[in-house]
Amino acid sequence: MEQSEEPAPQSILDQDLYKFCMQQAVLEHYPDVVVEYGFINRDPTMRFNHAAFEQLQTNIARMEHITATNADIEYLRQTCPYLSPEYLEFLTTFRFNPCMDIACSLDKMGALELRIRGKWTQVILYEIPLLSMISSAYFSKVDTDWNYAGQYEKISAKGSRLADAACEFAEFGTRRRRDFKTQNIVVFALSQLCNNSPGRCTGTSNVYLARKYNMTPVGTVGHEWTMGIAALEGTYENGNSLALRKWHATFKGSLGIALTDTFGTKAFFANFDHSLASLYTGVRHDSGDPFQFVERVHAHYSRIGIDPSTKILVFSDGLDPEKAIRIKKHCAKYSINCSFGIGTNFTNDFTCASDSTRQSKAANIVVKLLKCDDKYCVKLSDVATKHTGNALEVERAQTSLTRLGLLD
Repeated sequence: MEQSEEPAPQSILDQDLYKFCMQQAVLEHYPDVVVEYGFINRDPTMRFNHAAFEQLQTNIARMEHITATNADIEYLRQTCPYLSPEYLEFLTTFRFNPCMDIACSLDKMGALELRIRGKWTQVILYEIPLLSMISSAYFSKVDTDWNYAGQYEKISAKGSRLADAACEFAEFGTRRRRDFKTQNIVVFALSQLCNNSPGRCTGTSNVYLARKYNMTPVGTVGHEWTMGIAALEGTYENGNSLALRKWHATFKGSLGIALTDTFGTKAFFANFDHSLASLYTGVRHDSGDPFQFVERVHAHYSRIGIDPSTKILVFSDGLDPEKAIRIKKHCAKYSINCSFGIGTNFTNDFTCASDSTRQSKAANIVVKLLKCDDKYCVKLSDVATKHTGNALEVERAQTSLTRLGLLD
């Protein structure tokens, strides 16, 4: 059965918090830089048809009508004190210009191609709504063998399982959601969890739904911040430290979770000395073995003279409740605090409508920063299959860091 079409995001707040935070940091440090982003489909079997492509094109065009209302700005001012008055003033006049910024096409095999180009400050907010619209178009026009039956009950059970295991967790599913309706069900269900468990849901990355359900909007920074700075400043060796210091200069200790795997964890730890580690609340794991990561973080903090029990580890890589609970138990062995951001398993976990014993495969799509001022940007994940960027530049970055002993 064909699913109903979903319109483009109706609010500028239907966005992950971290994109607003990064937009503020870019506005302060790199206001005139021109960037290019590209869409990457990690699943070659995910092919679009013309109906899905037309829906996507229509919704992209509609983005030009999305603006920040006075109520939106006031909500951000009251809820997110780390967003500066200067930034909120900028956001009041911000406009999407998709006809100028986005090039989108469909080849004869059904592969979607998409590029975004413009000033970093102007195009940084496209990523999340585009991924949401791509997923929604695909699952309303191509893969329609699914429905919403049992979604509320499923997410309630997952949230209760995590809370009963004393896990602190947030919903991180906007970029991975099947569609808006799914995420709306998920966040509503999580907002209804009883509060007498030892753990809790700490909030959602989606600012619109945080406001709607009186939850805390959560998030900090993405890989593109460090990728862009390393490219612009011409250094992979010190890209992490430059990004961390500029981020701290903007937010003065708020949003203090450092992302560790932009150029591999070893390179990150080489930059994350006592002075920087003291400025940050903790670190985030987004690729590689999470159990080894706990041990490496504990050893690093101990080596530089910081008590690991005073810091927090945030995990956000391919989690489900069972994996999160196992990681929490491992953290407890090292007396280190942890929390979890769960995306796909919350907002894109479906079975086939025709056979409930079969999983309905979730999309595996990303939008990545490709260039800053025509300089290639790369990411060297702790999992090689997640490396992104121009192949020659990836090789150059790997060679440079390996020569310095900074790549595992």
